[in-house]
Amino acid sequence: MSASIKIFEPIYAPGQVLSEKAFHPLVLRDNAHAAWREFYILVHMYRQGLHLQQEFTGLFSPKFSLKARIDGEQFLAFAEANPDADVCLINPFPQLAYISFNAWMQGEHAHPELTARSQLLLDACGIGWNLKEAPRQSPGTLCYCNFWIGSQSFWENYVGQVLVPIANFLETQSNTAAARAVLEPTVHSDDAPFLPFVAERLFSTFLTLNSAVKVAAYPIEGDAVLDYCVSDFEKDMVRYMQKPVDAADRLPSFPHEQKELMELLCALSLKYVRAHFSINPHPHTGKPIDFDRFDKQ
Repeated sequence: MSASIKIFEPIYAPGQVLSEKAFHPLVLRDNAHAAWREFYILVHMYRQGLHLQQEFTGLFSPKFSLKARIDGEQFLAFAEANPDADVCLINPFPQLAYISFNAWMQGEHAHPELTARSQLLLDACGIGWNLKEAPRQSPGTLCYCNFWIGSQSFWENYVGQVLVPIANFLETQSNTAAARAVLEPTVHSDDAPFLPFVAERLFSTFLTLNSAVKVAAYPIEGDAVLDYCVSDFEKDMVRYMQKPVDAADRLPSFPHEQKELMELLCALSLKYVRAHFSINPHPHTGKPIDFDRFDKQ
């Protein structure tokens, strides 16, 4: 493993050990912002200057291998093979590139009101993005779970100029409507506020709005995408959509009719998820999701 790359794994529980031997422990002695998840840890790392101690830096959760279906050594080998990239990523939900136009479309169905709440936050922080006009996020830019490593300059431009201002705002103006909008709970397998799901979508949005950033995306192509699907229904959707979506991504502009179809698929997917995983264990948690508790909120 190259000393110029470090991937940190958060250690936040007594007796917790690294899930990946290739990663480095990041001991969180004060986990007061646990609900903010990786968003706050990335900001903390930036404030500590950890991204300046090596050429490339990342933060991967203990569930990396479970979700990404590769180990840490494999991802590091991929990163080392792409030394000219500004950022290297692996998307543990590659199927979503064929079901949704971008992470905001998918997020709006999975976490209703996500886009409006996120826009309110960005406006309050002076980040001039219009999320309703967010571009297509193809397999080359789509990334969930913050599974990325970036150069020092990437950290400065993304974490320093996007995530840190948001953290500063939330820490100092937590009683504002914009802050409350993203700190309220949303639908998820575990209790969580909107904020982590806002933050993970900012990454791919940043990439699509900054075309000069050189991205290396771990290749998950063809039938390999099916291995990441969490249900037979997702597999059926990918089989139907994969070739036309790949063709659409090669066009100068993404066809409107394809985008409309994706909107329908997102809605159908959510209905299936609620019906199926309310009684069957989700593969990432090993337990069903109690959707009723969200409906009663």
